[in-house]
Amino acid sequence: MAIEGDYIGLFYQLFKSHVAQLYDEIIPFPDWTGAKRNYWIDFMSAGVFEIWVMWIKNGRKESIEEISTLIRLFHK
Repeated sequence: MAIEGDYIGLFYQLFKSHVAQLYDEIIPFPDWTGAKRNYWIDFMSAGVFEIWVMWIKNGRKESIEEISTLIRLFHK
């Protein structure tokens, strides 16, 4: 419904803010600031979000476990 209603941009912004919060809590690097932080969050947010959107648009043919495994594999 959100995809059909063209709310993807709104959901992406919400998703991105949660990803930023997550990484701010788990990244142990002392230089986790500025451009490095911003580009990492943009990169990871966009990629993971697009996987979920494509999965939904394609009819959720893969199991949630398969998609989660794929995302974890890409994150390594």
